[in-house]
Amino acid sequence: MKAYLLALVAAAAATSAQAADPMVAPVPQAPAAYDWTGAYFGAEGGYGWLAGEVPNDLFTGTKTESADGGAAAFFAGYSHQLENHVVVGIDGSFGYNWNDNSYTIVSPYPMLNGQSVTFGTEWRASVEGRVGYAFDRLLVFASGGWAATRLEGSFSLTGMSYDEVMNGWTLGGGIDYAISDNVFARLKASYSDYGSTDIITQATGIPGLPDSKLSQASLMAGIGFKF
Repeated sequence: MKAYLLALVAAAAATSAQAADPMVAPVPQAPAAYDWTGAYFGAEGGYGWLAGEVPNDLFTGTKTESADGGAAAFFAGYSHQLENHVVVGIDGSFGYNWNDNSYTIVSPYPMLNGQSVTFGTEWRASVEGRVGYAFDRLLVFASGGWAATRLEGSFSLTGMSYDEVMNGWTLGGGIDYAISDNVFARLKASYSDYGSTDIITQATGIPGLPDSKLSQASLMAGIGFKF
């Protein structure tokens, strides 16, 4: 009987100890936030709208002629994410435009009236600084820097062709979204101003004609790989 009472006391003590120190369930750990720091490269494609401000009749006034078409490019860069989720970096691209167009000259000079000028751009290159803010796997960014393109064309009256590498500035903005740790999608809009050129003088051989201005807007979507 005494042994039985001792066993009951021991069991009660053990139960009391377990009640006083219950087992705590482990708290699940939240996944670590995505880090945009690293080098990357990728490819993109989209559409571009080229605008050329050209002399109205070769000698006086100006008008805007447009040429639009597809575009494709490769890009590469490096990003560094700060502790406050701000992301800074540098981004470069090199691509090609398909946007040739022609316009007919309306001029009071019979020799020029009805003649045509063709123009368009071929390759395009840019180097831009980037700054953005990371919402975990979503990065919203703005960019800006240097851009260059090769302008080409011809003038029907003389049969002369021309080409020139034009340099200017570019501004853009967009989003990157990390599909996985090493793959991200990109959507970017940009505007580039390439300044002025004397391509009409080059095409006609007539000195002193008004300069032409060139600018381009584009919308591109792509896929990138970060490592």
